[in-house]
Amino acid sequence: MLPLNTEAAALKRRVEELEEIHRLAQSLSSMVGVYQTLEAIVDCCLKLCKAERGAILLFSTAAHESPQTVVRNVHQERAGIDHIVNTLVAGWVEAHKRPFLSDDVLRELNFRNPSEHIKQLGASMAVPLVDEGKPFGMIHLVNSRGGSIFTEEQVRLVSALTPLAAQFILRAKIQETVFADNQRLKASLQQTRGVGTLLGGSRLMEEVRNKIMIAGPSGASVLLIGATGTGKEVAARAIHVHSPRAEKPFIAVNCAAIPSTLFESELFGHEKGSFTGATATMKGKFELADGGTLFLDEISALPLELQPKLLRVLEERSFCRVGSSEEHKVDVRVISASNSDLQAAIKANQFRDDLYHRLNVIPVQLPTLRERKEDISELAQAFLQEFSSGAKTFDGEALQYLSSMEWRGNVRELRNTVERISIFTSFNSVSASAIRDVGIGAISPGSADARTVLLSLLQSKSGEENLIENLERDMIDLALQQSHGNAAEAARMLGVHRNALLRRIEKYDLR
Repeated sequence: MLPLNTEAAALKRRVEELEEIHRLAQSLSSMVGVYQTLEAIVDCCLKLCKAERGAILLFSTAAHESPQTVVRNVHQERAGIDHIVNTLVAGWVEAHKRPFLSDDVLRELNFRNPSEHIKQLGASMAVPLVDEGKPFGMIHLVNSRGGSIFTEEQVRLVSALTPLAAQFILRAKIQETVFADNQRLKASLQQTRGVGTLLGGSRLMEEVRNKIMIAGPSGASVLLIGATGTGKEVAARAIHVHSPRAEKPFIAVNCAAIPSTLFESELFGHEKGSFTGATATMKGKFELADGGTLFLDEISALPLELQPKLLRVLEERSFCRVGSSEEHKVDVRVISASNSDLQAAIKANQFRDDLYHRLNVIPVQLPTLRERKEDISELAQAFLQEFSSGAKTFDGEALQYLSSMEWRGNVRELRNTVERISIFTSFNSVSASAIRDVGIGAISPGSADARTVLLSLLQSKSGEENLIENLERDMIDLALQQSHGNAAEAARMLGVHRNALLRRIEKYDLR
């Protein structure tokens, strides 16, 4: 039986060891990085075993990986154990799958011709870190030659600690892997949904991409200015993707497609019973976009009486639903777009000057295809690859032909035309004559009537697509181009009611 003072000393030592392990567990619970986790575990083992030097080595799991090592000494410095000795002990532990204990590590390893630095190493102990019965690393402690030796009791103590250490090391490795995967995914999304979607190598498009990369992280309001079909919504999404709000909602609103009587409810929501037909409480677009980005396309169509309310939301970050006086706080970035001259609308008292300046913090001009004809070939090839799943391509003559055409509807018109070409041509290599056979660009206004054009389309139709819907969509698209995006004027040209046209615009996604 141990003397009382010896027993008390042993009990005190056990309490100190438990407290040290408890402190380690608490600190590890808040760590996410592998290196930081390894350092904390090594420092704890140095204290528990009163060791001079320590290391953790994680074995490589693939041919292209190198072992991860953290080396420390009692003074918290990242030095102390020779890398070769550390690697040799690791090889022994990995091969034998059990702890290593030696009074003289150099003699145990039959280490010949050691350097002066290595000659200083004496007692050594190493304990494997195990996952599912397989060692994936080791904790290695070393003292100087002539110093204290390690005991079986200390090996048992560190061995008792290793399950906890292994758990946190593996968790940290998983978190680092997830973080790296997220970074790669984010980079991929930025390429596929960010500026990478804005095709074209022209100087004008390069300027647009540069502005988006600056505007994205800034958080400022952006006004996208450009003719219909130039890709304003694509640019807005790219700004969102390159912003800190990328993982939050992106909500797009086509102001030209909302009846003026429903505008306020659409943007701010309404309470149940606030007006006829309000059978339930509804959140508006601002609430749905909270934390993210709200894209207001064709902002010039916003009713004049609603513009002060939008300005208030932008400045105070709060609003009230229709039929309620309760304030709702929101954190929303607003990106707006217009294909008409807002300065002219201000002069005509159709748009508020103060709202314009609040929206126009960062202006971005989207060029027409007429201004960047050199991009038409790249755009056409990309669209044809998309619609044909990579099976079809344009030859050089076809690309020259497409580049020579007028694209009043810009990228949207080009995209719709290429989709029609993809449907109506059966050749993998599409020529200029094949494009003309489809009836695109070949018929001048005086050379054939509408029935001739329709007959050509019917004769080339495969029967797999709805030709009536295709023609209706193209006719509406053309009317919108001719009316510069004015839905009321386009409806007049087509001879239909504005609301009927708005429903079809929504159906065919012609925003």
